[in-house]
Amino acid sequence: MRIIVADDHPLYREAVKLRLERLLPESEVLEVGSLDELMRQAQAAPTRRIDLVLLDLYMPGMESGPGVAAVVQALPDTPVALMSGAASAQDVRQAIAAGARGFLPKTMASELFAMGISMILAGGSYLPAETMQATGLAAGVPPAQAGDRGFADALSPRERQVLVRLSSGASNKEIGRDLKLAEVTVKLHVRQILRKIKARNRSEAASMATRAGLI
Repeated sequence: MRIIVADDHPLYREAVKLRLERLLPESEVLEVGSLDELMRQAQAAPTRRIDLVLLDLYMPGMESGPGVAAVVQALPDTPVALMSGAASAQDVRQAIAAGARGFLPKTMASELFAMGISMILAGGSYLPAETMQATGLAAGVPPAQAGDRGFADALSPRERQVLVRLSSGASNKEIGRDLKLAEVTVKLHVRQILRKIKARNRSEAASMATRAGLI
């Protein structure tokens, strides 16, 4: 697996690279510091497949809409996710509209970073709950496909509530506190959800919920 981390701050690139190498030990992580460097890597993509691009909105050559659109167009088969420490709601909306598959704040916790990466690599998208609230985006990408919504009919209203919160990155403890449930009850709900929708893990369940438009 080959991942590009595109950011003009070498120390941050190195920190993200270390995170990714711990999360995906078999991955090759490439570092670039500008849009021009990224485009040169994209030109080599037919012979050097790129599986994911993590893109800083404010590195040289970038703009929230046109810059993201240029990367998405250059790498149509590669998911592109936005990284930023200071992106506004408008920036995120423009990036998502341009084809970005998610937004990973630079300050996010390691476990949420891991969940976001897993969801995007599984074909879904990821936006933190606070970003969805601020931007008015309900999942970010892509539109629900016919048939994706069907599994939701198998879930009880409470299970759908748990799934929505699980998809925003909440832990069992946080879900329990939000829904006033014991943590052991949340665990049982999660187990039932995975069984009913035939998901292998929480990340896959979250990806399915995103595609179905539940979040």
